[in-house]
Amino acid sequence: MEEHSTAVDIPVEKAKETIHQYGLGLLFAANIFGAGSVYILTQAGTSFGFGLLWVLPLTLGVGLTMHEMSARLAAKNEPLMNYIRDVIGPGAAKPFAFGIAFIMQFWSVANYALAGAALVFLTPVSNLYVGIIITAALGISLVELRVYSRIEGVIATLVLAIFASYLVIVANLQPSLGGVALGFVPTISADLNYLTMIIALLGTTVYYPNFFIQTSMQHEKDWTDVSRYRKDHTVGLAAVVALSATVVIAAAMAVPDETLTLTAPAEPLTDMIGPWVLGVFVLAVGAAAFTSATGTLFAAGFMVPQSYELTTHFGDMHFRRTVHLLIGLSVLLVIPILAFTDFTPVRLALLMPAVNGVIGLPITALALFAAINRYFEPTRLERTLFLAVVVLIFLTSLVTAESLTRSILELL
Repeated sequence: MEEHSTAVDIPVEKAKETIHQYGLGLLFAANIFGAGSVYILTQAGTSFGFGLLWVLPLTLGVGLTMHEMSARLAAKNEPLMNYIRDVIGPGAAKPFAFGIAFIMQFWSVANYALAGAALVFLTPVSNLYVGIIITAALGISLVELRVYSRIEGVIATLVLAIFASYLVIVANLQPSLGGVALGFVPTISADLNYLTMIIALLGTTVYYPNFFIQTSMQHEKDWTDVSRYRKDHTVGLAAVVALSATVVIAAAMAVPDETLTLTAPAEPLTDMIGPWVLGVFVLAVGAAAFTSATGTLFAAGFMVPQSYELTTHFGDMHFRRTVHLLIGLSVLLVIPILAFTDFTPVRLALLMPAVNGVIGLPITALALFAAINRYFEPTRLERTLFLAVVVLIFLTSLVTAESLTRSILELL
């Protein structure tokens, strides 16, 4: 009996070790791959076929460069918010943290809206607002697990399930490998929509809340070697880029170029693959929205207490209070937005990534670059690469801000 128990324990221990090594990266993947990503990637596939697949390796390179800066701070146990507080002073740090946290939770507004819509589609719950409240309550319950390893395990399981769902869909479509390969060959076009979509794909992959999380996690991971963080986030980002490619490929093959709804990306697939694909798709979208909505706010759980010069650990009282407050605020905002404007959950999913990133991302990129130059001595090549990425992010944010303003005015 003892031998049998030991044999059973071996794969369990290996699974725990694997999640410990790569779970934080999978949390980053979950935060990136939310509701907005699904529908932005679908738009890329319906509008340009396989033609924008080449952008995904580019976004991976930009994301890895940003995380390289973040990982160095994490290994040194220098939370990014602590650096910002030291630079701008404790008095300015508090409103800054609250402001960024408020902007950050707009991502959760969209994701809880879509998670609620998915719940209504999949269950006997018939009221969208009730669905949103239930998914938000589940988010609070997830935070109340408190122990990071438990939460990491839940999110890692959901991310792997989402990935498996899309792989099953794409495998059943049997895409042309030659056509897919050509999509990874960079092409240049002066078409404004083409350029805007490139910016949108970049903005949905380089996700700034993850940098506040990564730089605050040494207490949980106990990693002092930057290579451990590097291995972890590389796997997470590579996974989300691969997952993004499956969505683009599926959309390019099956989805007509029309107004997106909750189920629109999967409806054509029911004739091509089978009716089961609709439920699988909505389940995957709902899971992606839920994990992203909740995991994103973990960044605020660190940022806000750190702005008060508190040493915060994952799941402690200050962390939980902040995340709970923002989950509640997300619900209080999303219900009147849906009730009194022309926004739908899918429209929110398409728009809120830009709202979330247009301010927070360039500020975070600049802070990371400045922190790296304070605490480390990057080589000239590294400094040039880091600066180039920061400049690219500022330029894309400027373009995004203009189109974002037009989109909001049209829907109000």
